Amino acid sequence: MTGTNLATLIRKKTKSTSTTYPDADMLIDVNVFKNEIAARIQRERPNAFVKSYLGNLVLDTRRYYVPIDVMNNMTSLELKFASSGNFVLAKAIKRTDDGYPLQESIIIQNYSNDDPYYFHEGKSFYVLSGSIISVTGGYKIYYNAFPTDLANMTGVIELAITSDSAVGFPIEFQELLARRCSIEYKSINKMALNAVELNYEADLKRAIENFSIPNLDEELTGKLPATDCDNGFDL
Repeated sequence: MTGTNLATLIRKKTKSTSTTYPDADMLIDVNVFKNEIAARIQRERPNAFVKSYLGNLVLDTRRYYVPIDVMNNMTSLELKFASSGNFVLAKAIKRTDDGYPLQESIIIQNYSNDDPYYFHEGKSFYVLSGSIISVTGGYKIYYNAFPTDLANMTGVIELAITSDSAVGFPIEFQELLARRCSIEYKSINKMALNAVELNYEADLKRAIENFSIPNLDEELTGKLPATDCDNGFDL
């Protein structure tokens, strides 16, 4: 479903027009209730919406400040210590677990760029590794993020698509998002809800339960170790 399709569906459910339910008002409702539904999804599947944030390593710099929404929802950190090098997954530790003074010579002596660590401190993260040089795109943070806000109600791109710049909103919840906006519109305008709208909470709960089930395609098959025993069949 695109932004345009979503607007059409909401107006169909509310029996409204672009005059009685303007795009500007609808956009506010869509983004508010998108986040409301996403928050409930995240409680069941914490890593449902993952986004990356790319930053630069700076010569001899170990502390890096990033936006608070990124820092508070950070799940992992990858570091690249040379422009032509590969990213290395850094291990998270607590500052109290480190035990070393934050002195450059001591850090270099006890950590390497092949096995880096980091810890959070306030609105920043601190890198424990070998020497650091300036590297454009030298660190990549993965963090939990809500699906990207719609910019308008005339979009032509499928809302579920996730890209480097956007986090998609799952197809399974798009009709429910339209239904939630319809409930809000009708409540404000003192209109009666229909049976489907009255069943919104139950349908949302069911959709979240189904969405939270992990992919079972990669099934593990157990095998007994090979032996010289014929198990009694070679009679």
